[in-house]
Amino acid sequence: MRYNIYLCRKCGAVCAGREGASSFKCHFCGKRNIAERAIPIVKGVESKDVQQTIAKIKLSKIKG
Repeated sequence: MRYNIYLCRKCGAVCAGREGASSFKCHFCGKRNIAERAIPIVKGVESKDVQQTIAKIKLSKIKG
């Protein structure tokens, strides 16, 4: 299964949503985001790599 990585439109948290899904829920604030309106960061991440990809994105945001 593949996922896309997005920024939540409400809180800016890095979230994952299944590729092809119309929406995803932010695990931080609970907002339901419409995938086509969300800000995509990375597309087509394999399920086994989602957590590692999110961690790398968060780390790069910290290093700025």
